[in-house]
Parts: sequence; structure tokens; C-alpha cells
Amino acid sequence: MTERDYAPLSGACVRGLCDKLYEKRKFAGVEIEKMVKDFSDANNTNQIKRLIRVLGQDLMSSTNPNVKNGALMGLSSVAVGLGKGSVTYISELTQPIVACLGESEPRVRYAATEALFNVLKIARDAALTQFPLVFDALARLAADPEPQVRQGAELLDRLVKDIATESPALELARVVPLVRERMYTRSAAARQFAVAWVSALDAAPALGLRRHLPDLLDGLFTVLDDPNPEIRRMCDVQLNEFLRSIKKDPSEVDFQAMINILITHAQSTEELLQLTAITWLKEFAELSGAGVLPHASGVLRAALPCLAYTDEPRKKIRETAATVNLQLTKLVAEAEAEGAARLQLDAVVDVLTQLLHHSSVHTKVATLDWILHLYSKLPAEMSERTEHVFVGVVGCLTDAADDVVRRALAVLAEICSCPPAGGTGAAGGTRAAGGTGAAAGDVTTGAPGADSYGEDYCDLENSPYYHKFLNALLRLLAADESLLEDRGAFIIRQLVVLVGAEAVYRGVAGAARAREPRLAARLADVLATLLLTAPELHPLRLRLRAFDDEAAVSLFRTLYLCWAHSPVALLALCLLTHNYAHCADLISTFGDLEITVDFLTEVDKLVQLIESPVFAYLRLELLGGPGSAELRAALFGLLMLLPQSEAFHMLRRRLHCAPHVPHVPAQHAPSARQWDIEFPALLAEFKRVQAAQREHRMLERRVSRARP
Repeated sequence: MTERDYAPLSGACVRGLCDKLYEKRKFAGVEIEKMVKDFSDANNTNQIKRLIRVLGQDLMSSTNPNVKNGALMGLSSVAVGLGKGSVTYISELTQPIVACLGESEPRVRYAATEALFNVLKIARDAALTQFPLVFDALARLAADPEPQVRQGAELLDRLVKDIATESPALELARVVPLVRERMYTRSAAARQFAVAWVSALDAAPALGLRRHLPDLLDGLFTVLDDPNPEIRRMCDVQLNEFLRSIKKDPSEVDFQAMINILITHAQSTEELLQLTAITWLKEFAELSGAGVLPHASGVLRAALPCLAYTDEPRKKIRETAATVNLQLTKLVAEAEAEGAARLQLDAVVDVLTQLLHHSSVHTKVATLDWILHLYSKLPAEMSERTEHVFVGVVGCLTDAADDVVRRALAVLAEICSCPPAGGTGAAGGTRAAGGTGAAAGDVTTGAPGADSYGEDYCDLENSPYYHKFLNALLRLLAADESLLEDRGAFIIRQLVVLVGAEAVYRGVAGAARAREPRLAARLADVLATLLLTAPELHPLRLRLRAFDDEAAVSLFRTLYLCWAHSPVALLALCLLTHNYAHCADLISTFGDLEITVDFLTEVDKLVQLIESPVFAYLRLELLGGPGSAELRAALFGLLMLLPQSEAFHMLRRRLHCAPHVPHVPAQHAPSARQWDIEFPALLAEFKRVQAAQREHRMLERRVSRARP
């Protein structure tokens, strides 16, 4: 190139500008600065543009680092010479400098940071037109491998932040996407750079960064999961600052735009991330109130699994999640008066039915509590969704935890007591919600209600789900032999408390008759044992023992048809209801039965019960009065069935204690005598059932022998 090619620069100026010595470049820069001032005073814009083009294009195109450094020095000097006039040429000045920030030579990159610093310091607000270009360059420089370059970039970054936060011309809508984009990179330096910018912008309240928080929140939570502890700390501090400002002035916060972001991150497996997100959810639930209801399904999906944490490090997460769960429960209750229109019930039910399969007892219990809460507060709406809920809740009956089974039974009781969808029904839908039914109230008072048993059963008879539930329960018991042994009594007792003793006994006995003989016999044994021993069954025991109304007699017939599968259970029922003559008839048929060890064990248990307080009235009836002779005959028949075991000697001693001539006045005949019961037909049914039992056992043995 000739000197003319660099005009308006002289050849000497160009050589000085491109010298490797900084002092010579500096001297040439001063010369350019004076030249530009003269052009500016003369309003010679053509020469200024020509000069910028020579520096920014001609010299900058060189591959020699010294030449590039000279061009950078020259552009910086032009800005100084122009002063405020540099605003007119800000694009022509900054773009070639920014391009040099990506050069491979560290000296050039460092010189570019100096040059850009000088240009921006002079241009100030005008430089914001080039903000995206400058910001992108700064983000790249934050990860520069050269310490000196990073140091220069830090000074430049502070200057740009000062300009941005002090200028009323800054448009956050253009800045926020740039910051957010860097949060999703894998570069730790870029993430740290982005968080630092968020902090700087937030430190200037006049900018109103909080209005843009929905656009930044997901990125911040993403950075919170960074492996670098320092970056996590920075992000945590900034998130806490945002939350503090939200709590201080929630009226300006767009909760709806952020809550789904929190729900997503509250399901993270990373401890800090999950704790922070669930803490935000807690504050949002408190601050926005019913505004959370449309997102209730997501909140539950995030919060309820956290209740499973038992380790100390996650204790805070569990406690915060429990608070969120309680807050949401209260919000649903408060919204009941408004019909809970904002609650997306289908989505909530979907989440709850999925969580019924969670591995944690605490989560399943909370889930079942939620379902029960919804049935209590929104019975009509939930009745339309019962089909979706029913199968999952029934499946919980096989759970190993008593609390889960107890809650599942409470839900099922509520389902059965709710009116059918679209109807009113007789059942009120509030029994299980209160924790006890009419029968449970009777347990408390120690006496049966006059009409409660029959009414409860009639209500449940009208329920589309009661018999469906009983059949599902029996299928579970049939499929898992150990379930009946381990949990059968527990389930029956809980049901008695929840829906009433007669309803349970009528329903289970009726459903059991249609089952295979072995299951029916085992169920009869369980029902009989509970009837004679469980405190919850005390009112029903008294009712059957009194045997003084049509309802009690009707129940006796129902139980008889089921308990015909278990001879000893049936005998105990007849003893309880003072049907002693029929007891003797039954015992006379026992000789035709297959007397097994299990059968004798059941007889032994019955003798033990006869010696217990439950049958104290029966032992007194041996003293004389109506039915005493039949009772003696029945007990002597039972004695003859027993081998000479401890039970045999116990019963024999008891019978020998009774006088042959009564010493007390004869009592009135038991009221049972007033009821017309066709005992011959019942006895015939007993024999038929026992024949079926015998055939079933023979079939089982043949099948067992045929197996390899």
C-alpha cells in the first residue's frame, strides 16, 4: 500500500500505529485524536468516515497482530477525539472492535477489551444500541482461557453493567432473553456471567426486573443445579432475594406464570433445587391463595412424594412439603363455598390415583386423605369420578401398612355412602368424613341404636358401589390366602367402625355365599370370631343375643346361610342367639362330618369362648329355666365330640358344676321363641353346604395329587 491508500493517515502515523511497542502506538493514537478533533470542528464527516474505514477495515484485515492492535488503538483514539460526537459513529466504531474479541491471539483480544472500554465509556447510553453484540462478546470473554484477557473483560463488563443499570433507555425486554439464553449453556463461566447480570439488573429497582422474573425463573433453577458450588451459591442468594421482594410486595407478581416452573423443579432429585422450589411453592400458596387451585394437581404431584423422605438431610424438604399439602387442603375447603370452580378436579384425581401406587406409606396415606377430603367437600363432583378412583383405592387394601389400609377403607366407606352421580340417594356422604358412622357411635355409648343398623344397611343397599366393593374385597382375599389370615380381621373391624356392624355383616356374609367353599368357610370363621370377641361388635352381639326384633332374626338367617360353611362358627351363632335346641340338632349331624385336626381346634376355641365373659349369661342359664335342658344337651353333645383334651376336661368340669335341680326361679322364655324360624329348612341347607364343602375338598386333593 502507498501512503495515499491510508489517507487521511500519513505513512509515519500508520507505521507508529502498527509498531510492536505500545509507546509508539500510543503516540500515533494521540495524533489521530487531534486529527479527528480538527475534522469534527470543521464538520468534515467524510474524512471521519474515511478514517474509521481505514482503521476498522483496511488495517483490521491484516493478519499481523501488531497491525490489528494499531487499528484498535486508532479506533479508540477516534472515539476520544469525537467525544460526544462518537454517538453518530457508534456502530462503525464498536463492530470491528467486537470482532477482534474473537481473535486467536490473546494480545489482540486484550487490546480489543481496552479499545471497547474506551469507546463505551465515551458513548455511554448510545452504546445500548449495540448491547446484544457487546453482551454476546462479554459472555464469551467470561470463559476466556487467558487470565489477562478475563481481567480486561471484567473491567469492561462492570462498565457495561453501570451503563445499562443507569440508563433509562435500557429495554429489559431485549436484555432478558440474552441473559436467559446463557443460563442454559453448559459453560460454568457463562452461567456465572448470566447470574451476575441478573443480580446487577435486580439491584436497580427502577428497571423493574421482577416483572420479567417468569422469563428468568426456569433458567435460574437450572443454574441452581450446577456442579460448581460457587455458582450454586450465587444463584441461591439471588433466588432468595427475589423471593424476599415477592413476599414484600406480592401485588405485582405474576404467580400464574411461574408456578408450573416451580412444580417441575420441585420434583428434582437434587436436594438444594428441590428444597428451593418447594419453598417457593409454599410461599406462593400463602401469597396467592386460591390462585394456586388451577395448578393443584401439579402441586400435589410435587409435594406428596416429598413426604416419603425420612433421612435427616431432606427433613426440611419433607416438612415444607407437608406445609404445602396442608395449605392446599385448606384452600380447597375454603373454595367449597364457591363450588371450587378453579380446581381442575379431573387433573387432581388423575394425579392422586397415580400416587396410590407410590412406594412410600406416608405418600399413600396423604393421597388417600386427599381423596377422602375431596369426597367430603365435593361429594357430587367426586361421585362422577368414582369409577376412576375405585380400583386404585381397592388395591391399597393389600398394602402392608395398617395406616394405608385404614385410610383406604375410609375412602371406600365414603364412596359407598355418597349418593349416586346425578342423584340424591339416602346416604348422606358425610359418615366416613367424620371418621365414624352410626355403628361407631354405638361403640362409644356401649349400646346399639334403636333403628340405626337397618337404616345403614338400607342406605348401602342403594349404593352402586357397596356390593362392588365387597366383591372386590373378596376377590383380593381369594387371590392372596395370607391376606385373609393377616389382615382379614383388621379390615372387617375397620369397616364396622366406618359403615356399621350390620351393614358389614350382612354384606360380607351375602357376598361370601357366592364364593368358593373354602374361602366362604374361612370368612365365616373370621366373622364369627370377631362377633364374639371384638369390642366394635359389642352392640351387635347384644342385639343378636336379645333376638327380640325382626331385624335381628333377619340378620340371623343371613349369617346362618353363610356360616353353614363353618360348623363350629354356626354353632357359636346359635348359642349366642339362644337357639339351643337347634344347637343340639346341629351337633347331632357333626358325626357325619369329616372330623379333622382343624375342626377339633375350632371346637377347642369355642370351649375357651364358653368360659370367657362373652358367654357368662349362657353359663348362668345352665342353672335352670326355659331352654336349660336344650343347652345342657347341646353342651354334652359338644363334650362327646372332643377327645379327652384340656378343652374336654374344662367343659366337663363346667357341666358337672351345674346342679341337676335348678336353684333359681325360672325366667321368662327367651324372646327368640316368638319368631317363626324354619329350622328344619336351615338344617337341610347346612347339610347341603357341608356336602358341597366335602366335594370341594375331594376335588382339591385330586388336583393336588395330579400335580407333578
